[in-house]
Amino acid sequence: MANWVIRSCEDWLEPVVDRMKLYLLKESVLHCDETPVQVLKEEGKKAESKSYMWVYRTGKYAEKQIVIYDYNKSRSGEVPKAFLGSFDEYLHTDGYAGYNNLNVTRCSCIRLSQERLCS
Repeated sequence: MANWVIRSCEDWLEPVVDRMKLYLLKESVLHCDETPVQVLKEEGKKAESKSYMWVYRTGKYAEKQIVIYDYNKSRSGEVPKAFLGSFDEYLHTDGYAGYNNLNVTRCSCIRLSQERLCS
């Protein structure tokens, strides 16, 4: 049954996500962040090690509100570089240095008390 679900995702959902990504990358403002996740029984990794769920989303005023989650074993700056490709507009991120080598205008988010402000 698990193979049916996997096959359904490959055949029907991946093309939808690919189309969403085309629209996402046409925007001039994007947001990106990565969050550690623990995956049990992941090939080549101990159960205690971290993997990452990367999230990419359109800005607040985009006509199409798109959020894409992209799982990766790595936190390397190569992950967003591969996902974003030739995107060279504005990218809101936190201070993680992995975003430094992207060809974007970086808009960093900072936390002041309980508010999160982006400049």
